[in-house]
Amino acid sequence: MDIDTTRPRARSARILTPLFGMAATAALLAGCAAPVSPTPTVTQTVTAPADPTPSASPSASPTVGATASGIGDVELGTPYDEAVAMAGATPAEACPWLASAEADGYTLTLQRPEIPEQDPAVVDLVQVSASPAELEGGPAVGPVTAGGIGVGSRMDEALAVYPDAVEIESVGDRRYLAIESETGTGSVFLTYTAGSDIIWAVTATTLEKPPYESCG
Repeated sequence: MDIDTTRPRARSARILTPLFGMAATAALLAGCAAPVSPTPTVTQTVTAPADPTPSASPSASPTVGATASGIGDVELGTPYDEAVAMAGATPAEACPWLASAEADGYTLTLQRPEIPEQDPAVVDLVQVSASPAELEGGPAVGPVTAGGIGVGSRMDEALAVYPDAVEIESVGDRRYLAIESETGTGSVFLTYTAGSDIIWAVTATTLEKPPYESCG
């Protein structure tokens, strides 16, 4: 007798298919449930650069030092050659009684009598000055008086500090303002140009007033 095996094989196939599907689903679920390793976090430490130490630089900030006895380290009555060497000034070739040095924003000038009356010759004028054009709109530079007035200051500022100052005329439109005087020492003069309010020179001298030209 022949045995028909077709139906049992079909049935066996239908039973295996759900089992295979269940196994695949379980594997997928297991994969989903597996712990995911966290992405490592990289921490980078950034060290801010330290503030650089400020470097010293030349400054045009004015300092008190213009008095009736002299300006800065140069005092009236000091032996001329000694004062020139101390200031690092260079004598003028055509006029050896004058010497000058360029400073930070101004010129320092020293003077002795053209024909000395004593030996050694002494300083009878010391001055700080600058071009008025270079001072326009800027602050005072170089040594200033005890009242804070110096090269680059304005006339209204000077008159507010020294209301008793005396104006002295010179050649052309040059003007001097005598603001300080000490018997036996010298006087301080502020130089400006008529029609302008900028003080472009401060002079300490034993002379009656600063000369218009010292080397002409």
